[in-house]
Amino acid sequence: MTDLLLAGAAVGLWLLAYGACRVATRPAPPAARPATMDLGSEPPAVVSMLVNGGSTRAGAAESILLDLAAAGYYELRQPDADPYRTTIHLAGGRPDDSGLRPYERQVLARVRGLAVDGVVPLTALALRDEDEAKNWNSQLRAAVVADARAAGLSRRRFGQTMMTALYVGAAAVGVVCGLVAVHRTHLRWTFLFSLTVALVLAGLVQRVGERATPAGLEATSRWLAVGAWLRSHEQFAELPPSAVAIWDRYLAYGAALGVTRRASYLLGLDVGTQRDLWSSYRGGWHRIRVRYPRGRPGYGSSTPTLLWQAVLAVVSGRLVLTVTGYTTWYSLPAYPLLAGGAYLLIGALVDRVRSVTVTGQVLALRPHQRDSRHLVHLVLDDGTADRTTAWATPGGRADRCRPGDVVTITARPWSRRVDTLTRRSPARPDTARTEPLVTDVFGEVRQVPAGPLPISVEDVARVVGHPVRVVRGPRRVDFRSERDDSTVLRAAWADGTAGQIAWRANARGVATPLPGVGDEAYASGNKVVLRVGDITLVLTALGSGRLGTPHLPWLLTRCAREALTGA
Repeated sequence: MTDLLLAGAAVGLWLLAYGACRVATRPAPPAARPATMDLGSEPPAVVSMLVNGGSTRAGAAESILLDLAAAGYYELRQPDADPYRTTIHLAGGRPDDSGLRPYERQVLARVRGLAVDGVVPLTALALRDEDEAKNWNSQLRAAVVADARAAGLSRRRFGQTMMTALYVGAAAVGVVCGLVAVHRTHLRWTFLFSLTVALVLAGLVQRVGERATPAGLEATSRWLAVGAWLRSHEQFAELPPSAVAIWDRYLAYGAALGVTRRASYLLGLDVGTQRDLWSSYRGGWHRIRVRYPRGRPGYGSSTPTLLWQAVLAVVSGRLVLTVTGYTTWYSLPAYPLLAGGAYLLIGALVDRVRSVTVTGQVLALRPHQRDSRHLVHLVLDDGTADRTTAWATPGGRADRCRPGDVVTITARPWSRRVDTLTRRSPARPDTARTEPLVTDVFGEVRQVPAGPLPISVEDVARVVGHPVRVVRGPRRVDFRSERDDSTVLRAAWADGTAGQIAWRANARGVATPLPGVGDEAYASGNKVVLRVGDITLVLTALGSGRLGTPHLPWLLTRCAREALTGA
């Protein structure tokens, strides 16, 4: 008993020191700033890491994907009102990617690797395999962290001195536990137990994560102000991925800041992990971090099953002790059996005397890995926190609902097994993936007419230098080359609130004023923007159409004179 107390005291003291280090290095909250639309110089992936406390799961990959589209490495095309049918079309000539950061090249390599004849459906990018998703996102995180550290925005949460002290302490605890194991069993090879203990404790030190430097806190504060500005416009959350052609890097930074609900939902490259889901329960879209219990004894089991498992474990452990005795090393397997039996027995008693009732929105229904025929992971958001743990639901009960429904469940708190499930209200059209909304490129969630054609085909053909054809969408027109069917010019327009937001997003920064065109007009890079009354029109040259960029102001003048003024 003295040996066991010594080993327990050593582990307990180390864990106490570890906890004190975590408390001492808690990230400081960034200062509050007024909302602003001014973008900074940090790349979207680093912004995602800063505003999410060092995590890259919430929006980093999606923001990189959109940022590469804004930079012209590929084009996102939405052929009709359904954003789920968006496709990625690689730019001709394979643009030089030598100037990209490692994590940007990683995302671009996945797009290029999946493309067939230069095209890949947007939904095909998702990583369906769990192990593949973990490895891919771990590589992405390492590259983003390295970039943030190189920029002086982030650092390891524990300093070098603190980590060294914890590593030395872990080694000392391992030695103590190894000596106890040798003394109890009289076998020298059991000293390897010390190595196991030391490695486990060292793993806790290694996974402490990042914290922002003073410069990182200042940048986080600025970007949170940008996020506040984006959230003040409800339409922004409903922008489809193809809107990057109009919104440029705003959409990429919106994904990094967790604002672009619809675009991020479609782009999720870490869907294989199924751990970040969107919820609109109790107003506003927000991310929910989901935990799926894996390998936990008793998860999803009924109370009678728990009692039977507990009795079986205790009897098995007692039998091992009776056969082997209490002092030999052969008796070691008995103790985990007895401890496991007691653990299951306590859980069964808790479930027997207590149940909980929860009402919330169904975010996902996932098959249970070990018992997919009988159990389903039910992910429920009750509106109380941004984290949740999946409930284990018998398959017959899970069939009564679908994602987006509001349900009430009665469940056992320890095993998290659902006893009853009642559907309160069906999914709204904007929460069920099976019922996509009609969304134009400015985020208007409604059924909208195509509207007047703002530019003549002849004018566009004159600008790009070859014949084109028209593909119309909701308040958008794509002019595609008759040579290779690539989009050479995109015209998109909006009015009302969406038009005002689109105007502010495009008439900014280094934009050059174009006097005498409409009420106001600007040119910036391969894009020109025009405002006539409350209507905003954006013309964007794409692909081979970029050769006609110098003539976009002339084309915009034709639009103002012939189309928009009569719209």
